[in-house]
Amino acid sequence: MHGGEGSMVIPERVNQVAYYYRTTHRDHGYEKYIEPGKTALEEQYGAVKKKEHFFWDEGSGADGSRKEFLQLMEEIKKGHIHVVVTRDAAMIARDWKQFLEFMKICDRANVDVVSISKEADAWEQYSRIRQFMKDYFGEEALA
Repeated sequence: MHGGEGSMVIPERVNQVAYYYRTTHRDHGYEKYIEPGKTALEEQYGAVKKKEHFFWDEGSGADGSRKEFLQLMEEIKKGHIHVVVTRDAAMIARDWKQFLEFMKICDRANVDVVSISKEADAWEQYSRIRQFMKDYFGEEALA
């Protein structure tokens, strides 16, 4: 498990899986990520019962007002999502503040974030940033 202990994916229940993809006007559609996302989820957790929800924005990763991105964060805060599947950390947000906000919401809600790309795994990036903040700014920087 990547995030905090708690809800996450549990084999015995129907897990609420959110797939989040963001594309640009040059790179239309998220369909090409669906199967790799399902494969990444299965590699992480095996075959689990799930209900799938798709969140897709067309726009810049630096835009904090992406409609589906904001809706996904609300669904996570409400406890409606157990795991988020996405391509990588940059797919979530190219703005570090937005990325950290999203990951902190997931961490607090015990929602895992599974990345298709292991080289840019969102939890790995988040963990590195948190370790840096702790080492250089102290424990209070993590609050």
